[in-house]
Amino acid sequence: MKHLTKTLLVLLALALVAGAISLLVWVIQAFFAYVSAVPKELAAALVAGAVTILVATATVMIGRYYERKKELDALYRDKKIEIYDEFLKEFFTLFFSAGEKAVDHPERDLVPFLREFTRKLVLWSGPEVIEAFVAWKDHLAKGTPDAKSIFLTEAFLFAIRKDLRHTNAALRKGFFARLFLKEGSLFLAMAEKNPNVTLAELAAVESLLKVKPGGEGG
Repeated sequence: MKHLTKTLLVLLALALVAGAISLLVWVIQAFFAYVSAVPKELAAALVAGAVTILVATATVMIGRYYERKKELDALYRDKKIEIYDEFLKEFFTLFFSAGEKAVDHPERDLVPFLREFTRKLVLWSGPEVIEAFVAWKDHLAKGTPDAKSIFLTEAFLFAIRKDLRHTNAALRKGFFARLFLKEGSLFLAMAEKNPNVTLAELAAVESLLKVKPGGEGG
């Protein structure tokens, strides 16, 4: 029944479009038939008038279309900024508090927040952001923070920036590591040698580097 209804609606839409096109063709033919039957001076005036009306109408319609599109783009961009900013505040708070004392940063249940963010993401975000978020979330769910975790986070941030119409052209791969990790350059060097390097391994190397100077602590 649903399939039949859908088919009938499609046929009705096609019939309306065909009818509108036929009517337009008939009007154009009737106009030119009338123009060809009147004196040349009057015909020229009629054609010039018709062209002026058509151009003016098209200009107004196109202007209103782009004005409306600009308003909608601004609305969507403002909403996206609000959603992404809310998420990034929560994410960076969690990211920078990782490893600090639990008493200072008690563990929070992020499931409700992520559920609400996902809902907003589906409603407002572009497909690239959604895909990047799902890939990032699925990898983090494995519970082993590694180089791929960092690069998927970076890809997600790239997608957010692109969705807000910012250029990423000058941002090289690894910008997230260099910007937020204490030893970003070290991490990138380790990741180049071992794409599966974990953040725990990075932390171990960082500890060794701290005690190496002067040979103390070893």
